[in-house]
Amino acid sequence: MTLEGVPGEGDRSRRPSRNADLHSPLRYPGGKRQLVPFFVDLLKLNGQSPLPVFVEPFAGGAAVSLHLLAAGLVDSVVLADLDPLVYAFWHQACFHTEQLVQDIAAANVTLDEWHRLRANPGRTLREKAYACLFLNRTSYSGILQGRAGPIGGQKQQSAYKIDCRFYKDEIIHRLRQIGHLAADGRVAAVRPTSVEVTVEWVESKFANSERLYYFDPPFWEKGERLYRKAFGRTQHESLAALLTAMDAPWVLSYDHHEEIVELYRASVQDGSQGTSDSAGGPRLHKTDLIYCNRHKGRGATELIITNLAQLPSEHVSTA
Repeated sequence: MTLEGVPGEGDRSRRPSRNADLHSPLRYPGGKRQLVPFFVDLLKLNGQSPLPVFVEPFAGGAAVSLHLLAAGLVDSVVLADLDPLVYAFWHQACFHTEQLVQDIAAANVTLDEWHRLRANPGRTLREKAYACLFLNRTSYSGILQGRAGPIGGQKQQSAYKIDCRFYKDEIIHRLRQIGHLAADGRVAAVRPTSVEVTVEWVESKFANSERLYYFDPPFWEKGERLYRKAFGRTQHESLAALLTAMDAPWVLSYDHHEEIVELYRASVQDGSQGTSDSAGGPRLHKTDLIYCNRHKGRGATELIITNLAQLPSEHVSTA
């Protein structure tokens, strides 16, 4: 049985090919889709394409994972997020896709529904997944944190109303692309765990597989205004301690702040800061990204830290 006006599971005309692109259904604050070309070239430069396992312990919008999966540059991904709503979304999108499709197709995209879900996002994974996607697509800048209001404001007097980002057909298409990839076994796991527990689990399950971690933690600055699970200084320091002790290859992206630079610079081997050819220690780099801010481009410098020896120089410069 299929929903009226919604292509059914048996419709393979839009099934993604190995060269297809795949955008996240979520509008995530600080989303890293602009880093996709960097990761594409990074995998090729380090001879890791196709890579057996790509891990995002801070999944968020999972823009990088989705592109690499759809393009066939990685065989499988592990997604994790400590936010119960974000975890529920990815769990349902991957493993109960048609339930979420039905909920989105039937959604009444109104201010009343926004208030209902903001007050009570539900208790089951299905309810939380729907609430996550609905609130993400109808809240200012996709922010799930409680301070963000609805698109168009409480009086809906803006030219942009609450439903202006809720493109049902496109959202459903993206969900089904994700569902097809998961059905093919290419989503190895979706976990509701902390970064430490996620890394421990991956290392126990995939110790014999070539893997790459991509860490995209909450912003150092203003993180508490953007995320339901923000980081304090202690958590940023704990993450640095975890990463500098890891042997598996990893890449970390941050908003550029001197506190973060100093936190990781202390561990840079021989003061190389990205110039050494030896492997192991963190290397600091930076790149420029453009974020959307009230329909105008807002430039930002992103800090890229990694223990990989080789990075595509056309995408980064030394921090």
